[in-house]
Amino acid sequence: MNTHEWPLTLFTVFGQMAVGAFIVLGLIQVLGRRTHSTRVIDRVATPALYAIGPIMVAGFLAAFFHLGNPLHALNALRGWNSSALTQEVLAGVVFAAAGFLFALAQYFRWFSARVRTVLAVLTAVVGVVFIWTMARLYMLPTIPAWDHWTTPAQFYLTALSTGALAIGVAFASWPFLRHAGWLNRLMPAHRDQEDVDENEVLALVATALRWIGVTVVVLLPLELVVLMFFYGRPDSVNPAEYAFPMLWFILRVALLIAGAGLMGLSLVQLAARAEDGSIQQVRAQRTLLVLVTAAYLLVSLSALIGRFIFYGANDRIGI
Repeated sequence: MNTHEWPLTLFTVFGQMAVGAFIVLGLIQVLGRRTHSTRVIDRVATPALYAIGPIMVAGFLAAFFHLGNPLHALNALRGWNSSALTQEVLAGVVFAAAGFLFALAQYFRWFSARVRTVLAVLTAVVGVVFIWTMARLYMLPTIPAWDHWTTPAQFYLTALSTGALAIGVAFASWPFLRHAGWLNRLMPAHRDQEDVDENEVLALVATALRWIGVTVVVLLPLELVVLMFFYGRPDSVNPAEYAFPMLWFILRVALLIAGAGLMGLSLVQLAARAEDGSIQQVRAQRTLLVLVTAAYLLVSLSALIGRFIFYGANDRIGI
């Protein structure tokens, strides 16, 4: 495993996770308004929104180490009209800036709810473009292993699976953080929503977690199909830069399946709570949090291993 690939691995995985989390949270906010008020949705969605920022910041910090000298970051902005690397960096910066602006608008209640929704949609679109620029950077004719449709497919699937689970962890944590003093001090608007019916908020959390679980389980066969095409192609004329043992591939798939399986168990847990009316039981909430967190860690670790294998598949041809 090449240690010099750590920065790029963390940047791509965390960047895609942040985009996926923002999209999933946006879908929850838009679809949730059909059955819940804006105040109920904001009660749980706004704290989850502020958890996305550190993920993106961690990705950018990791990318700086790939430059050798962080001061070289400004040089990456040259050639914006021709350099795929520059376009990737710019798309990432625009996504982070738009997300930050949306977070401020939510925090200070700037603009109307409709305008904030439009801003969120634009941010999500920029995020989708960001991932595409990231994938296009690696689709080089001189590296056959990367110049394939499986590259953007892997990136988008990683964004949806890890992003959905990141939001799942945030939502599953809410019953234990709803009265946290530090959260109220950090987010005054959260304190102002304490009079919202908590049973309604818990119902929203349960519904969101159920759909997140369904999403992760549905994405599993798609990810396995993409992996089959990626690893099943004939070898290039040149050997890969780093040939990972088959054990790493098996471990990557096993972690992915285990993570999706735990989300399946979380669906069963939610169904059991709905049947016996114990949706507020602390034990059930703690079990659900453990299942969702474990699923998030396993799937994220699988994505990291997969990205190392991706970089190791570098098989340059030509001069």
